[in-house]
Amino acid sequence: MPYIEIHTTQGAQVLPLRGHKMTIGRHDSNTVTITDDHLISRYHCEIEQTLEGYVLRDLDSRNGTTIEGLRIVKVVLQPGAEFRVGNTLVRFLKDKPTPKPAPVPAEPAPVAPSGDDEFTLPDPDEPATDDGFSLDLDGGDEYTADRDHDPSITGPGIGIGSIDALATVGEDVPFGLSNVSLINARGQVVHAGEGDAQSGTAATLRILRLIVLGCIRSAASDVHLEPKRNGSLLRLRIDGAMVGVTQLDPETAKRLASLIKVLSDIDMTKKAIVQEGHFSSKVPGRRVDYRVSFTPSMFGQKLVLRVLDPQNAPQQLKDLDLPEHMYQKIRATARQDTGMLLVCGPTGSGKTTTLYATLRQIDASIRNVITIEDPVEYEVQGVTQIPVDEDAGQTFSTLLRSCLRQDPDVIVLGEIRDRDTAVTAMQAATTGHLVLSTIHAKDTIGTVFRLLDLGVEPYLVASTLNLVLAQRLVRRLCSHCKTPKRPTPEQILQLGKSVEGLKQVFAPAGCKQCFGTGYHGRLGVFELLSASDEIRDVILNEPNIAAIKKAIEMTVFQSLRDAAMDLVMKGETSMDEVARVIGFD
Repeated sequence: MPYIEIHTTQGAQVLPLRGHKMTIGRHDSNTVTITDDHLISRYHCEIEQTLEGYVLRDLDSRNGTTIEGLRIVKVVLQPGAEFRVGNTLVRFLKDKPTPKPAPVPAEPAPVAPSGDDEFTLPDPDEPATDDGFSLDLDGGDEYTADRDHDPSITGPGIGIGSIDALATVGEDVPFGLSNVSLINARGQVVHAGEGDAQSGTAATLRILRLIVLGCIRSAASDVHLEPKRNGSLLRLRIDGAMVGVTQLDPETAKRLASLIKVLSDIDMTKKAIVQEGHFSSKVPGRRVDYRVSFTPSMFGQKLVLRVLDPQNAPQQLKDLDLPEHMYQKIRATARQDTGMLLVCGPTGSGKTTTLYATLRQIDASIRNVITIEDPVEYEVQGVTQIPVDEDAGQTFSTLLRSCLRQDPDVIVLGEIRDRDTAVTAMQAATTGHLVLSTIHAKDTIGTVFRLLDLGVEPYLVASTLNLVLAQRLVRRLCSHCKTPKRPTPEQILQLGKSVEGLKQVFAPAGCKQCFGTGYHGRLGVFELLSASDEIRDVILNEPNIAAIKKAIEMTVFQSLRDAAMDLVMKGETSMDEVARVIGFD
């Protein structure tokens, strides 16, 4: 018989899962009633036996049912799986464990309400037991357990589970662990695969190779090694969400960090400062670069690896899945001799990927192409790429002035950050150069005002700017587990007139294929502003948002919100994801 182990402020209790369904909440009609946790809803979640196994399902609770900090809708539980309802930790057990002496329980980590949820106090009309916990089962078993349980993540739909599981997660690849080579910051192959006896017997090397292989298989963008009081938590960022792997003991985590420092030529004796570096890995037909960052924290240095895998990012403009009219306009602009294309959006929205995809549309064999980047992320054949080094006085603006004396046809600026860079770039665009760059702005109209706020003269903005592309990345619903739902009145209101006749929208559930997140892969959401004569006139004559919006009505224009709504109606993403990334304001 399976059991659940519930950790409250009064200790831990083990309860049998009798029957086909168990509900958890604050109301006394639940199978399990917990009244001393103010973040638990009246009817919070349920565990039900199905043909798939024991399924955990959230009951639209205020603060959500979470696994590794991620809210779930539905997930199949595996032995040892852990989840939280409010501040209360619950474990799913296949068998009843052996009782242990009761230590003083540690305070649970607070769970912050998400979305528009409200923090509410318990209903005074609801009965409570002396210890804030009650069970509606006859003869329920209970015992007090040690809270210092194994923090490893296990089972499908919960995370990855172990270091060894990294070799089997995600998509299949035509190579294995023995094919992973490690290359240091100097470009030297220092560990050529597990066929090498010296490296094949090193447990730390094997762990790093498994991390490398797991990143390739899962298309992870970042690796996080986070020091805690009793070890370090290893997590991957997959499709923009953090997915837990496992907990490493302090000694293993220390050896792994030291190995990465050696590969990256980072001083191992200094641990109280920010340290940065890079190294690479090589597998058959593929090389992956890693940007390394060590930052001091309470329990040691936190390590983050930025994974720069060219096969995980769209390579060509057509790979971005842009609407046809956007694709044709950007492609035509990339072939011009003069003008400016700006890509805007927050950090992590894919601006650099779009910039590189546009850059690859340009024939570097007949045009002199120079990039100024901070830092250079991907090598592009035939292009002169220059890294920014502010410590040496080589900023975006100084390097841009220098590059203008190099007879460039195309200039790619990693980012426009200040007035000097913006003015120089726009002047270059009016004197026979094509300039591609990114800028931090909310949307296309916001980009115009951002340039004006930086101090660029309106005439320069109006005469230079050709296209502004705003973009976001939303997670794609997992095709294996997405669940159809009837849209609520609120969702119908948010979708607007275009929802007429729509009978269902899709929501995330969570399964093994998507690591329990309910999403697999990401989609671009785009908004393109083409500078028409009407828009140029508005910019020249005391521009305001209302005037620009009126001028836009005369062009082919779709806002980010409308583009995202199209994806919702096609079942590609969820309303919650659009609300998180773009919002409905």
